[in-house]
Amino acid sequence: MTILHVFPQPVPATHELHVSGSINGREFDLAGRGTGNPVPATHELHVSGSINGREFDLAGRGTGNAKDGSEEIQVKSTKGALGFSPVLLVPNLGYGFHQYLPYPDGMSPFQAAADDGSGYVVHRTLQFEDGGSVTGIYRYSYDGSHIKGEFNVTGSGFPADGPVMTNSLTAVDPSVATVFCPNDTTVVSTIDWSCTTTSGKRYHGTVRTNYTFAKPIAASFLQQQPMFVFRKTELKASDTELSLKESQKAFHGL
Repeated sequence: MTILHVFPQPVPATHELHVSGSINGREFDLAGRGTGNPVPATHELHVSGSINGREFDLAGRGTGNAKDGSEEIQVKSTKGALGFSPVLLVPNLGYGFHQYLPYPDGMSPFQAAADDGSGYVVHRTLQFEDGGSVTGIYRYSYDGSHIKGEFNVTGSGFPADGPVMTNSLTAVDPSVATVFCPNDTTVVSTIDWSCTTTSGKRYHGTVRTNYTFAKPIAASFLQQQPMFVFRKTELKASDTELSLKESQKAFHGL
């Protein structure tokens, strides 16, 4: 699974400030201006592409909390039944919005890059145990605290009698990503991803993600290595709709 995840510059929020008064009779007067982007709170999403040649198109929206890492997403097919397990798309929905992921001591580098407008590019690979693979492109735009996501996902190599094409995936297991910085412009994440199936077995994939930042990552982030990100996803799915609630928490110690 190869994903290119692109952050364009968000729309800046500008402000002016005037502060005056006195402390113990000493008068002061301060004036200035600055820019800053509000933390994300809502998003809308359009996902299109094909799995084993079966085209799909999903649209929806959701909310998130950039302070605790939680988010909710609801999408619905605009082209009828999907023809494959919608659970396959979970990493392309919930895992697609790192803007909601804080770090233990404040913003994560993903949030910082969105906040200052510098952005980053992501390359992700995921190989499923039965030989299936997916490629995708993520694009984002910002309107204040609202995110607009435009995702394209293409998959191939899934066996016709496998759990993806027979719609036999039932739920996503909680996972932990191991995150480290090999240098001051790169973050690498690795996940052992798995799903439950109707047969009682589990379906596995290995995820490796490289995040390349336009600006050097702050030293405070580099000192917190390795970082771990726990994710838990609750989902409801049919052959035309998918809704999920995702919780994520970053930690680097017990």
